[in-house]
Amino acid sequence: MTMKRVLVISLVLVFLAGSIFMTGCAPDEDVVTIGSKEFTEQLILGQIAIHALEDHGIPTEDETGLGGTIVAREALERGDLDMYWEYTGTALVEFFGMDVITDPEESYATVSEADLENDLIWLDYTPFNNTYTIMMRQEDANEWGIESISDLAEAINEGVEAPEPGEWTFATDHEYEARDDGLEELQIHYGFEFADYDVMDLGVVYGALREKDHPVAMGFATDARIADYNLVNLVDDQEFHPVYNCAPVVRQEALDAHPEIPDILNPIAAALDEETMSSLNMQVDIEGQTPSEVAEEWLLEQGFI
Repeated sequence: MTMKRVLVISLVLVFLAGSIFMTGCAPDEDVVTIGSKEFTEQLILGQIAIHALEDHGIPTEDETGLGGTIVAREALERGDLDMYWEYTGTALVEFFGMDVITDPEESYATVSEADLENDLIWLDYTPFNNTYTIMMRQEDANEWGIESISDLAEAINEGVEAPEPGEWTFATDHEYEARDDGLEELQIHYGFEFADYDVMDLGVVYGALREKDHPVAMGFATDARIADYNLVNLVDDQEFHPVYNCAPVVRQEALDAHPEIPDILNPIAAALDEETMSSLNMQVDIEGQTPSEVAEEWLLEQGFI
């Protein structure tokens, strides 16, 4: 065999190997990449979508637990994600800068229509409304006679001595401290000011309140730790916080590739009422199960998979 022929054969083999490599590494457009934010409820919802789609023969890639709202949203807009579950109130205030809407159907209709121009489709929303909540320890709320945020504002403005640790300080996560519908605007809306506040990871907030590091904290209405830690949600009597019903938000390209996705996920969303979501959260946060285990077990119990 001549040297020239050997060289030609070698080049052909290199080309074929490169072609095989490139083919093997090409992105699979059939795969649906599912993300979520980093907290328990979002992790569960992400796993619910993954198990449901996989059971119907749609391959998925798990990108749950990405980070906060902005991280997840930007990933969806870039096409790094094909879907994640978002809250109507978050989209309303954070993405579109609109005024607070307290009617669930109106809020959903507003954000879903606004996102059409982004080729992002909101599927059906859940009955549960995981709005932000302001919490106290149950025994303190009873003793101080505080049932609503207005009651809290009145006590602070009148100089009422705070429960332990003795000052009206506030525990908050990073996102609520920075949001347009968060801490600063809450105080302006209700006309009071905390003596100080501490910013911490969301998972620490509930424990900081229970352990009496602060007399007041923010939380999420469906979080199972509220009942387990003997905390109470103060009534948002002036309706400051928007409604936060949740829905899968899906890129139009993913729906074009898999038009059956709404038929799979819409009945699941309809079954997620507040009691159900709180129970699923509890199984992770209190009982120590994984979001994937909890999601799969619930889907099986309900006959969705």
